[in-house]
Amino acid sequence: MSNKVKLNDKKRKKVKFNGDKYISEDSKEIRNFLIILFSIIIIVLIIYGVSRYFIKDEDTNTEDTITEGTIDYDKVSVGTMLNRHYDEYYVAIYDEENPKAVLYSAIITNYLNNKDVTKVFFCDLGNKLNSKYYVGSDGVSNPQAQNINEFAFGDLTLIKVKDGKVIKYLEDFEKIKEELTF
Repeated sequence: MSNKVKLNDKKRKKVKFNGDKYISEDSKEIRNFLIILFSIIIIVLIIYGVSRYFIKDEDTNTEDTITEGTIDYDKVSVGTMLNRHYDEYYVAIYDEENPKAVLYSAIITNYLNNKDVTKVFFCDLGNKLNSKYYVGSDGVSNPQAQNINEFAFGDLTLIKVKDGKVIKYLEDFEKIKEELTF
């Protein structure tokens, strides 16, 4: 009996189901797109996590610091020194980087500590706006200058302005010291 084969007992072949056979081309493209998209998202998340772990934020203070600006009304440029709102005033003109600038500043500060003195403005020849008027100690200054285009200053100059016009022009340190001695 063992050799007899019944009709219903045919050897069954194992059929392997191939799902790709019934999938359209559009479905395959969408599936490939989704695989690529998820792969890129995973790679980006891995890179973000690694960089977040190894790169520490140096600035732990997340608040922006705001510093209040100040205006120094005692400083003028060459272009504005003849139009101050005072009737009469001095303008001390020198390069603040000059080694003798501390001495010049001390004389002017000492003068300003007195009562009822004429206002003094400062003009820094080291400033880019004023540097074209600086001829230095070897250059030729212009004591007769009456407007901005004619100005040429040496290392130290003190001018006295009255009603927008230069009435006194001093370049000698001793004469300036004498003028500002109260």
